[in-house]
Amino acid sequence: LLVAPLRQGTKEPMPVVAWIKPLIVACLSVGVLKVNQPKIDRFLMAFFRDLGRHKARKRANAGNNKSLITTLLRKDNPMEDIMIEQEDESSNLPTYTPAELLEFGNGLGDHPILIGIMGRVYDVSSGERFYGPEGRYSLFAGHDITYALSTGCRTKECVEMPPNGLEGKQILEAKRWLSFFHMHDKYPLVGKLEGNYFQDLLSELVDLSIQQNGGDSKGNIQPPIF
Repeated sequence: LLVAPLRQGTKEPMPVVAWIKPLIVACLSVGVLKVNQPKIDRFLMAFFRDLGRHKARKRANAGNNKSLITTLLRKDNPMEDIMIEQEDESSNLPTYTPAELLEFGNGLGDHPILIGIMGRVYDVSSGERFYGPEGRYSLFAGHDITYALSTGCRTKECVEMPPNGLEGKQILEAKRWLSFFHMHDKYPLVGKLEGNYFQDLLSELVDLSIQQNGGDSKGNIQPPIF
């Protein structure tokens, strides 16, 4: 059982965020996690993604009652982070084909850096140090990265792979990544991808809203309350 270290000079425990990262680094350095580098990368990507989701959720909703541990253990429902009313508004955004996304969202010249995830297109230009030409995830620019993120594979082949055939845990991973980009303060939603992704996502959100809040007497959907 892990016990959080105490703040220096007090009997108060340190916040989880303050000590868990050094703990992970220490474990990796002494070989406690005996896995290969790709698995380590996937673990760290998921960890910092979910840490970011938790922080964004707290900023967006002061009444958020989901603990950090719940999010890190992936016991939360990432679809709860997507609001119905925003989905309705985004239905008027431009639609990109894969070729158009690559042409106009490759980050080269005056073009923004656009990425697609589960039928939605986000502008991640403010994260140029990650997604720009010199960034670690430069291959993501101008692509639908649903398959790459859901499988944890960042090769050129995976980045260019369509997300057809994803199942189970892979789809859940894709939804967590969608939640990450959706809630990010600096990555605005700017479009949608050609295909049925968007409509399928909207249908799932409507179903979730019905389960959580029910409909009114006329059968109209009540948006989720966060």
